[in-house]
Amino acid sequence: MNSNPASPPEPVNVKWGEAPEVSPKEATADFVHKFMRSIVQGDMEALINLFAPEGEWVIMATGEKFKGPSRIHALTSLSVVMRAQGAGLEPEPTSVFTDADGTKICLEYIYRGLVAKDWPKSSHPPAPGTKFEIPVTLIGELQQGKLVKIREYFDWLTLAEAGAKNPC
Repeated sequence: MNSNPASPPEPVNVKWGEAPEVSPKEATADFVHKFMRSIVQGDMEALINLFAPEGEWVIMATGEKFKGPSRIHALTSLSVVMRAQGAGLEPEPTSVFTDADGTKICLEYIYRGLVAKDWPKSSHPPAPGTKFEIPVTLIGELQQGKLVKIREYFDWLTLAEAGAKNPC
């Protein structure tokens, strides 16, 4: 491996019509980049394309499971709608972790949004339009370069009562 940044890259021996071999670390880094970009930019079509056909997204706080492209698309589209109501509500990635063999990823980020009219019932329901932000952790499992499962963790009570005590 050539470590001198001023030197030209080493040649890659690839036969015509074949893709160059990519290490698991490089493949995982590329996947994480695509995953983060789709979330931050709200590109839900790109996000759905990262899932295996039988992929599943589980909201751990509520136990809800969204399996398959159409259900995952419905879930992620709601997230985009909540963000689209106000400027400056893009998710802010804070940490990304992967394992050495490229089968697990962890993304931590700050999610920002506005309370919608059909907000879940709570003891202190916030007014529609109230801004909120909450830390979220996504744990993803990959097989053959596709997401087969995401488990999403966040503090449900804080989200359900967004803005009741600590408005943004």
